[in-house]
Amino acid sequence: MRRLVWFFAGFVVALIGGGYAKRRVVSAAQDLAPTRVAQRTKVRVGEVSRSVRSRFSDAVHEGQSAMRERESELQPKP
Repeated sequence: MRRLVWFFAGFVVALIGGGYAKRRVVSAAQDLAPTRVAQRTKVRVGEVSRSVRSRFSDAVHEGQSAMRERESELQPKP
C-alpha cells in the first residue's frame, strides 16, 4: 500500500513538473522567435539612437556656448 501511495505521489509530481517545464520551454521559444528578436532589437536601436542624438546635441550646444564666451573674452573692450 505504501509503495502504491508513493508511486502515485511521484507520478503527480512528475506531471506537475512536466507541465511547468513545458510552459517554460514554450515561453523561451516564443521569446527567441525571429520576429520577437527583431522587434526588441528595433526598439533598443531606437532608444540608443535617441540617446546618442540627445548627447550629441547637448555637446554641440555646450561647445557653441563655450565658443561664444571665449570670443567675448577675446574681443577688445572699448
